Amino acid sequence: MTDAVTTAIGGSQPEIAPRRRRHNVALWLSVGWLGLVIAGAVLAPWLGFLDDPQKPLSGQPEEGPGWSHWFGTDQLGRDMFSRSVWGSRLSLSIAGPAVGIGIVVGGVLGVMAGYFGRWIDLAVSSVVNVALALPALVFALFIVTMLGQSYTNVTIAVTILTIPAIARIARAQALRFAAREFVTVANMMGARWPRLLFREVMPNVIPALASIAFLAMGIVIIAEGSLSFIGVSVGSPSITWGNILAAGKGRLEDAPHIALTTGGVMFVTLMALNFVGDELLRRLDVREARI
Repeated sequence: MTDAVTTAIGGSQPEIAPRRRRHNVALWLSVGWLGLVIAGAVLAPWLGFLDDPQKPLSGQPEEGPGWSHWFGTDQLGRDMFSRSVWGSRLSLSIAGPAVGIGIVVGGVLGVMAGYFGRWIDLAVSSVVNVALALPALVFALFIVTMLGQSYTNVTIAVTILTIPAIARIARAQALRFAAREFVTVANMMGARWPRLLFREVMPNVIPALASIAFLAMGIVIIAEGSLSFIGVSVGSPSITWGNILAAGKGRLEDAPHIALTTGGVMFVTLMALNFVGDELLRRLDVREARI
């Protein structure tokens, strides 16, 4: 019996280790890709090998990918690799502030609703439920149509979409930890609500919000791309991944690389954001009482 158990345990260990190594490799590849995309977006104005994204005829129109143009060229002969890098600059500059504001506003509202309950929970939950019941893309379309097509207005629209979802997640996490033993003990020892909220509950909610931030970044990028695809996002001459895809959708038969190259970059970025978010939530430990 002992030998059988030892053999079973010993046989399971080699299977777990390769799986863990594959997870680590995938995580570092995802982090590396995101770092590369962010570095390209930040350093685009100083990278000398990138063409001006609005400069026409740097190559033959609709030229396929090759050594001179890695992603090919578009209908006007503009280098698609340069346009993809410059497009990431504006796409990320919309997603970053939108998710940051959504985490702060939605996180605070959700934690307060989950911790205090009663009328605060009722008020926050009612607003969140109404907001989540509305079709997200239609709601964003309405906001941009009313306010006008600009970077600020598109950012406002997608920010409003992130707040209710993040508030619901923060509320669920706050409800979970507010009932934990270490919060009860801290309360019995005389800790007041600010300490309980900011020293005991909030630190345990932050890991979930940090992981959700990566997932929300992907959702915001998709939302902006959807608005661009129907022609109501940031107007020309500004470049986002979304309006690059929108420009290439009519050339899928003759020049599919116009949409597929930038779409591939966008897809890999979204996959990396999702994987890092999932891994971050799995690896962060819950912190117990500090009183």
